[in-house]
Amino acid sequence: MNLLNLKNTLQTSLVIRLTFLFLLTTIIIWLLSVLTAAYISMVQKRQHIIEDLSVLSEMNIVLSNQRFEEAERDAKNLMYQCSLATEIHHNDIFPEVSRHLSVGPSNCTPTLNGEKHRLFLQSSDIDENSFRRDSFILNHKNEISLLSTDNPSDYSTLQPLTRKSFPLYPTHAGFYWSEPEYINGKGWHASVAVADQQGVFFGVTVKLPDLITKSHLPLDDSIRVWLDQNNHLLPFSYIPQKIRTQLENVTLHDGWQQIPGFLILRTTLHGPGWSLVTLYPYGNLHNRILKIILQQIPFTLTALVLMTSAFCWLLHRSLAKPLWRFVDVINKTATAPLSTRLPEQRLDELDSIAGAFNQLLDTLQVQYDNLENKVADRTQALNEAKKRAEQANKRKSIHLTVISHELRTPMNGVLGAIELLQTTPLNIEQQGLADTARNCTLSLLAIINNLLDFSRIESGHFTLHMEETALLPLLDQAMQTIQGPAQSKKLSLRTFVGQHVPLYFHTDSIRLRQILVNLLGNAVKFTETGGIRLTVKRHEEQLIFLVSDSGKGIEIQQQSQIFTAFIKQTQIRKVQELD
Repeated sequence: MNLLNLKNTLQTSLVIRLTFLFLLTTIIIWLLSVLTAAYISMVQKRQHIIEDLSVLSEMNIVLSNQRFEEAERDAKNLMYQCSLATEIHHNDIFPEVSRHLSVGPSNCTPTLNGEKHRLFLQSSDIDENSFRRDSFILNHKNEISLLSTDNPSDYSTLQPLTRKSFPLYPTHAGFYWSEPEYINGKGWHASVAVADQQGVFFGVTVKLPDLITKSHLPLDDSIRVWLDQNNHLLPFSYIPQKIRTQLENVTLHDGWQQIPGFLILRTTLHGPGWSLVTLYPYGNLHNRILKIILQQIPFTLTALVLMTSAFCWLLHRSLAKPLWRFVDVINKTATAPLSTRLPEQRLDELDSIAGAFNQLLDTLQVQYDNLENKVADRTQALNEAKKRAEQANKRKSIHLTVISHELRTPMNGVLGAIELLQTTPLNIEQQGLADTARNCTLSLLAIINNLLDFSRIESGHFTLHMEETALLPLLDQAMQTIQGPAQSKKLSLRTFVGQHVPLYFHTDSIRLRQILVNLLGNAVKFTETGGIRLTVKRHEEQLIFLVSDSGKGIEIQQQSQIFTAFIKQTQIRKVQELD
């Protein structure tokens, strides 16, 4: 009900409608401005986040590359120092610091080279780093000499390395990087090695917790994962299954890209060729933008309310009140004399409207006076025209009556002659022709009699004379009227009566016969060869009469003109031939 009242008010009050449209437009513009500001803020914030993450990621990559390069350099120095070592005396070093192990079917007794490698590790002067765990030398027999930096006297938690721990070919620049492995109590680690000409691996084990976690700065609320060279997640990358599935279904490349819900920065590291992938959730970006918008909305909303209130007050004072005064004067003019006028004391558009309305009232007063005189003159002219039309109709009716009487006289003579002819001896064919002529004459007399009742036709009271009629004689009489012209053209005439067609029915036989004769006559007129067929069939409680012929017919475009007054079929056919 309230919506209906609001609709009626908007339709009947221009001021309220203008105020409503202004408020609606202002609110839409305000919303668009808020959305535009939000979009711009989102773009700027997105750019800032990308820049910040890029800087932090670059710092992390530099630190990570530095750690990996140091590990590779240590492995290379280990091989170089071992190649320079000539003889190591057993008494120069402390026992039980390094270990020599054999992984496989061989015994634990070290070979000569194995013992040399074990002693060399104890005497090597490679700098100790917090991110390194072990140094090792591995030959092709899977004999390994190992020096632990965590606890040289405790090798119970040792994770033995074999040649299978490393790839068949160098990862890059002659360095072999193993897959990351987890050691209980020690955490994740990976090994890097370099091979000499005899295929002996010299390498170090890198502590991944120090390298991955402690060496990286926090990246706000971003998510960081590690991928191998085949873009597969490394075992120490813990992320939800949903995000893991998204990453597996996306082809990643270095730099920024976007997947549903996240911004992604992928950077490839040196050394093992791993990639650091930083994911920043879009939801966090939207939350930040929403927080900024919520902080700004109270100020913008207050400005909107103040602006619309000021406009509504000015609109009411400058437009609504003057218009209501004008409407009051105009409403009084509808029932009072035309002497009432609008006030003209303003210098704006409303003053122009008042002046135009007052001028209109003056013009209406003059036209009203002239109209009364014209109405009297036109009324007199209409009465005279009516009398002339009635006289013309009367003369027309008299003329039709006279013509009808003049036609009846010769037609009665023709009918009498035919009836006298029928009293003479005639053969069967002549008798049939005489009957046809008599029936046609009777039809013409019936039509002439209808002309005498022209007054009823003009008044719209023309009625059909319904009577019980025999179907077959009616069809024979109609076909006999065209028998002569059809025989002269050598046309075949056929009549077909369908099933369930009654032999007697109520109709105006004269009118029905006249219609059939008309249709059959046209069929004979426009058929040169072939034949004509008259068909009667029943459809529910109706009888359908069909006249078909083998003539050329009428185009579909011209068929709508068949029943147009004063247009003949010959005219339609001439138009077709011209086209």
